[in-house]
Amino acid sequence: MRRNLADARHVAAIAWMLAVVLACAGCAQTAGEGSASSDGEAAQAQAEDAGAAEDAGADETAGQGESEGQDASSDENQAGDETLAPPIVSYLGPEGTYTQEACGVFFEGKGSYLPQEDVASSVQALLDGKADYAVIPQENAIGGPIAEYLDEVVNHGDVCVAGEVELPISQNLLAKPGTPLEDIRTVYSHKQGIAQGSAWLAEHLPDVEVTEVSSTAEGARMASEAEDATCAAIGSSAAAEVYGLEVVADNIQMSDTNKTRFYVLALGEPAREVSDRMAFVASGDAGDLAELLTSAEAGGLEIVAVHDRPRKTELGSYSYVVEVAAGGYDAFEKLAADNPAFELRYLGSFPVR
Repeated sequence: MRRNLADARHVAAIAWMLAVVLACAGCAQTAGEGSASSDGEAAQAQAEDAGAAEDAGADETAGQGESEGQDASSDENQAGDETLAPPIVSYLGPEGTYTQEACGVFFEGKGSYLPQEDVASSVQALLDGKADYAVIPQENAIGGPIAEYLDEVVNHGDVCVAGEVELPISQNLLAKPGTPLEDIRTVYSHKQGIAQGSAWLAEHLPDVEVTEVSSTAEGARMASEAEDATCAAIGSSAAAEVYGLEVVADNIQMSDTNKTRFYVLALGEPAREVSDRMAFVASGDAGDLAELLTSAEAGGLEIVAVHDRPRKTELGSYSYVVEVAAGGYDAFEKLAADNPAFELRYLGSFPVR
């Protein structure tokens, strides 16, 4: 993204410079055709050190052009900042997922969103330069951390965290319009949607066949395209609107405080200033984790979340994704110096929305 912004400003600067050169050439020609003798004498007086009145007139014109150019350049840069291309954001699709909703929250509805088949593809679009950001689910209050999505953060060393969204999640049972609850035989959803609605299903549809799919919106799409009305999905009310379904039962999740945490991923240097949150990856032995967390708290860092992923080297060796409140690079640097037993990688400081 930083490279995109720099390129946009560079192009704007080149266009402005060309305009100034042409304008200055026109000014010089006009001045040469219409100068009066009194103007020449004044120019000659000002040009004693320069050597000739004609040269001084050219210098004056160039100086005016440079001054005007500086003002124009400042205005152009300001205008460029306001008209920069909106971000391109990849996300777990299809249309109607909670991840798409998280994109809208973080980017305030601006930009273009590219639905991807799965989270790995979303991150790959970022790595390939097809997207400026990738938004991925990271943890749910009921279903817990999403291991394979955390792996995308751990395994790609050039990815950083640019932001976070904590999105309230209301799961709903969706079906074709007019479908009675008792007619439903199959329910599609993402594994998190299934986990969050499992208690409700056990009570109200104990014999239903539950099928895991890549996302809640994919489940809604499949239910809408099914040949009969016995298929349903667990998903958002937004997905119901997208795929022409109706909400048969709302708020079927286990808790009214259900939320999912999403990471906004980017490439390049992570932000270093203190922000709402700071995250890092700590790779080492499980026996040293307590000392690391104690050190973080002693340094004034409040632990928000800790998730472990196996390093796939030996038992007891993990990569921990650690998130703390109100931290920045200085706090991370001190933590790294105080904990040599761990290999630490800074993911960034970022706002939460």
